[in-house]
Amino acid sequence: MTANIAAMLAGNALRFADEDALVFEGRRWTHRQLDDDVNALAAGLLSLGVQRSSRVAIIANNVPEFLILSLALSKIGAVFVPLNYRLTPSELAHLLGHADVQAVATVPEFASLSAAACADLPHVQRLALEPIGEGWTDLRALLSGFMGTKVPDSDISDSALQRIIYTSGTTSLPKGVMLTHGNVNMNMHAQIVELGLRAGDRILNFAPLYHVGGTDLPGYGIWHVGGCMVLQRRFDPAAVLRAIESERITGMVMAATMLDMVRRASETEAADLSSVRWLIYSQVTTALFGVARGLFPNARLIEGYGLTETCSGLTYLDRAHMESKQGSVGIPVPWVQVRVVDAFDADVPVGVDGEVVARGPKVSPGYLDDPDATATAFRNGWFHTGDVGCFDEDGYLYIRDRLKDMIRSGGENMSSAEIENVLADHPLVLAASVVGAPDPKWQEVPVAFVIGRSGLTPEALIEHARERLGKFKLPKEIYIVEEFPTNPSGKVLKRTLRDLRPTLTPDWKY
Repeated sequence: MTANIAAMLAGNALRFADEDALVFEGRRWTHRQLDDDVNALAAGLLSLGVQRSSRVAIIANNVPEFLILSLALSKIGAVFVPLNYRLTPSELAHLLGHADVQAVATVPEFASLSAAACADLPHVQRLALEPIGEGWTDLRALLSGFMGTKVPDSDISDSALQRIIYTSGTTSLPKGVMLTHGNVNMNMHAQIVELGLRAGDRILNFAPLYHVGGTDLPGYGIWHVGGCMVLQRRFDPAAVLRAIESERITGMVMAATMLDMVRRASETEAADLSSVRWLIYSQVTTALFGVARGLFPNARLIEGYGLTETCSGLTYLDRAHMESKQGSVGIPVPWVQVRVVDAFDADVPVGVDGEVVARGPKVSPGYLDDPDATATAFRNGWFHTGDVGCFDEDGYLYIRDRLKDMIRSGGENMSSAEIENVLADHPLVLAASVVGAPDPKWQEVPVAFVIGRSGLTPEALIEHARERLGKFKLPKEIYIVEEFPTNPSGKVLKRTLRDLRPTLTPDWKY
């Protein structure tokens, strides 16, 4: 038996032959058609010399050919390398070289970027997911030319590499996380059990496919049960509302800051959202929880926590506690273990902060060609996340901060997340992010960036915080902003906030 993730397609082509598998901008694939396209493209890739263990990069936004190519590569045992199209040519060139890719696939929008990234890599083949022109092999035409060909699923083990996916580099240079077929398979099983996925479910996916949020949350898992993915090129709140109603969407993932954008769009774009039975998000304030409750009254609202190294979701908050444990990221998904440890990797008591560590079959084996980083992060049999958290008495996990985001002020260590949670409790606050700013006396002091509703004043916010925080933890500056810089998973880029701060005028200063 092969561990190849593409092996699910042949069974689906029989069990769910004429049911929707993929929908995108008016185009539809049944499960039979998806299997046919993956087979044909796999045959075409083999004709180009792409073989088992070859590595092919993808620089593209959300298009169906991205997914079809990823599955075709998996089918023949090749490795796909999804890359962030927001990077510069030199950054992409570094990653292409580091991953030792044989080919790069892109779309017209990023053809110039991709060509520049390959300028000093003449051996790299250039593939077009959508027609580009001279110098690019058109994969749609290649697929059509091999239509009807059947390619056997490469017989591979759980440890075979399926993907190299680079971290966002919010605190350091990107590292190439190795995800195996075993990792992806176990993630699909965990998502199916945790979310209750079943044939007939329809997920809406606008998260970037180069990120685990797009491919693994639940991503491929919807096909494992014979369901359908409705893919959108990018997030657009009005388009989200229309798709939920017209396609009867049952689940999706949404960054916290998107929720209020959807709420505002719903004021002019009325839509029936009653089909949604689960919604995954993270770092949602009390005010945004209320927004989500109003938009999706039938949905399980899931505060989740996961990383690239854990192939997406690691813990989820269950339906029974989505209100009573609000602020918790829940309990571990099936087949993973999570602990909170001290500097010596010993478990800390309930309620005490420590580093979150995890292990299980959906956890990456390490970083590509980086033994030092692998040894540091994946030590003693556990992946060390770099996140600070604690368990409550019922075994529910709370994420307090990134270890690297702890603010060191006057000899005191303070959690930026603790301050953020207090600010987020204000009824007019939609999101808060706190970073440390250099200070000649205290080394660092906390400053706050806040997205608020109309009527929020920094004076009212600081008074609200004064009642709940010691004086040394109070933000010394408050910036009220329209949005935060985020990575593809919606995680706030605190490094960017620190860089922006000198260019802004604070709305309040101590």
